[in-house]
Amino acid sequence: MAINSSKNPDGSVQNAMPSYFYSPPLDVSAAFPQATPASTFPPCASDYFQLDNLLTAEEQAIRKKVRECMEKEIAPIMTEYWEKAKFPFHVIPKLGALRIAGGTIKDYGCPGLSITGSAIAVAEVARVDASCSTFILVHSSLAMLTIALCGSEAQKQKYLPSLAQLQAVACWALTEPDYGSDASALKTLPQSGGSWILEGKAVDRNSTFADVLVSC
Repeated sequence: MAINSSKNPDGSVQNAMPSYFYSPPLDVSAAFPQATPASTFPPCASDYFQLDNLLTAEEQAIRKKVRECMEKEIAPIMTEYWEKAKFPFHVIPKLGALRIAGGTIKDYGCPGLSITGSAIAVAEVARVDASCSTFILVHSSLAMLTIALCGSEAQKQKYLPSLAQLQAVACWALTEPDYGSDASALKTLPQSGGSWILEGKAVDRNSTFADVLVSC
């Protein structure tokens, strides 16, 4: 395998990169023809762990609703977005219509699902596309749940209803370039003075398109 690199004035190697780093994007349709948009997403033909017997009627209904949406609406278009390394923003209203954002949070327009029901819903999203499930988890289980657990009553009433319907999108600030997700070592600090200013280098999930930022 070839290594592309450059040298510093002292002769040391700088920015050594394997050759595949400079390769063009993978053509997913050629590498995995079974994943092309024209294909039919493989059905769940078995219940190996007999999970059905453990779910309530409501939890089974949630799973069926999410599974049908993901297979019919999301699966046929995702190969195109995988190849482009982009997120399909136009599907956000469809995810909002599933009424799973907010998970176990009760009131404020949130679904108030059981822990199992919420987990099953996200698992069905991830079964078709991991990027969509990551989007939901950050929005719902991180940002919304932080507001529900730590926010004031005014904040809950202001933000949770629109977030529950995905009319607004939330991001959650934790990771920093130098410390990863080590919350005890983060250097980003808030400064107040009429309005809040965050000083630091936080990396926020969903931040490039979010309407609400939740910082720990």
